[in-house]
Amino acid sequence: MSKYTFSMKKILDWRADKEEEAQRVLVETQKKQQQQEAYLQRLINENIQMKQKTLLEGPIDTMRQHDLYKKVLDEKIMQQKLVVEKAAKETERAKQALLEAHKEKKMMEKLEEKERAQYILNEKKEEQKQLDEISTVNFGRALFQ
Repeated sequence: MSKYTFSMKKILDWRADKEEEAQRVLVETQKKQQQQEAYLQRLINENIQMKQKTLLEGPIDTMRQHDLYKKVLDEKIMQQKLVVEKAAKETERAKQALLEAHKEKKMMEKLEEKERAQYILNEKKEEQKQLDEISTVNFGRALFQ
């Protein structure tokens, strides 16, 4: 019985590599998204702290700077929310790419299973054919002795 090799092994290997790459990209995008969300949370916390610190006393310049800083924080928070939203979309695209790569790999694996089953069936048929020939020859010898 000869050793079985999948006829499209290179394609299966390529699709497996593609799936691994998609998995790596997904992990990377999830990490970036988490970092952006953490930064957004830090900005929100800082904004909350600034709003709790009401400087009603003190020089007018300090109150203006304080108010200006609050506005800058609000703007940064709005921008960071957009960045987080973009990162979430990238993560979703990476998930879809991984799902597609996984489907393609599974399809090739099923094809390999079918081809392997057909190969084994053909090998069994060939073996049975050889056994039948041996039986026929032995039966013929037994008749003529």
